[in-house]
Amino acid sequence: MKHASHCRCDGVASRRHFLRAGTMGGLGLSFGLADLLRMEAQAGVGSSEKAAILIYLDGGQSHLESWDLKPDAGATAGEFKPIATNVPGIQVCEHMPHLAKQADKYCVLRGVKDALGVHGVGMQYVRTGNRPVPSLVYPDIGSVISKERTSPQGIPSFVSLPVSRTNQSTETPGYLGVAFGSFTVQEDPSAKDFSVRALRPPGGMTPERLQARRSLTEQLDTAYRNTDLSNDNLAGMDRFYAQAWDILRSAKIREAFELHRESAQMRDTYGRSALGQALLLARRLVEAGVRCVTLDFGGWDTHQNNFKMMKDTLLPPWDQGMAALLDDLHQRGMLQKTLVWSTGEMGRTPAINKDAGRDHWGAAMSMMIAGCGIRGGQVIGATDATGSQVIADPCTPADVAASALHALGIPHTKEYHTPTGRPIMIVRDGKVVEKMFG
Repeated sequence: MKHASHCRCDGVASRRHFLRAGTMGGLGLSFGLADLLRMEAQAGVGSSEKAAILIYLDGGQSHLESWDLKPDAGATAGEFKPIATNVPGIQVCEHMPHLAKQADKYCVLRGVKDALGVHGVGMQYVRTGNRPVPSLVYPDIGSVISKERTSPQGIPSFVSLPVSRTNQSTETPGYLGVAFGSFTVQEDPSAKDFSVRALRPPGGMTPERLQARRSLTEQLDTAYRNTDLSNDNLAGMDRFYAQAWDILRSAKIREAFELHRESAQMRDTYGRSALGQALLLARRLVEAGVRCVTLDFGGWDTHQNNFKMMKDTLLPPWDQGMAALLDDLHQRGMLQKTLVWSTGEMGRTPAINKDAGRDHWGAAMSMMIAGCGIRGGQVIGATDATGSQVIADPCTPADVAASALHALGIPHTKEYHTPTGRPIMIVRDGKVVEKMFG
């Protein structure tokens, strides 16, 4: 997990900060983790059992090769055929056979419009629910959930699993500050020896040595307590470092990351791909009390070889893993309190270019959303005969973000304050899509 940290350069307090950071750093625990925990506590909100798993398809998934096929569109129809799902009247791409069997559990939004049609700011719009502006950086929905929903002791509230994140997919806590950023796991969950380095002490660090390090930290607290009381950045640090220690020593969070505890059959059900195992890990993390898990699965910018890429590389692991996640959550009774949202940042052009690809298209796209009271087995919205324009039940990325927060019990109209004291709604221009919950 990466967070920026700031240290005063004057006086005893800065010396204490240095010693503190050194003590915790020797255990592989960053100062930013304690910052994150401190700011989460300052949010002053109650705990909720609801959680979210957000899957970002970096590059822009083609709606025409996934949720909104147009087999009668002539030259722009593409190579794939629609297949029936377990819900009469709903069809999806033939290369989504697993998700076809789970259609009763999710809602397809075929009427999403006004995406920005470019990668960086387009994904920021989807991830925050706000159109980017030069004067302010909005927080990711994951950071909003982290602020609003606390996790059990020893469990981070926001975890990021960048399976294959592109450089243009930037996750940010924005004006909420780095303390509400994610605990980012860089390791590949499909690797045979997968483990999270940030959660394991350096080699040779015994429980006795861990306790000795903590005792040293407590002595430093006592020695410099009076000088710290005037420093807002350090006051009350004891309690928050104690939480950081809790995470380091938490058997529950370590066990959540231990995928080998799952049966071989369950791991095979999700698929042994990096995405499949990350989705399984996301379920385990939510089960342990993490409030939001985000996954980035890139490669969807199919300007070239769109059909081959979709058929061979992109759709199979996503289809298998997403279907397994939905069914697994349902079987465990977790889907009713876990939001699952899968989306890219734009759609793709109806026209097929000379390289057998589809280019950027912001006028129409599709999303899938499920759980937390969202009614499955329905399609909301429609596009015209070629998938070019939305012609029924339009909504925007801001509307979907507002609806996702609503499903989690977080009013999108709630106001925060920027560092300059300016009040601002979480999602400024969105409105809840009521049909999702009908």
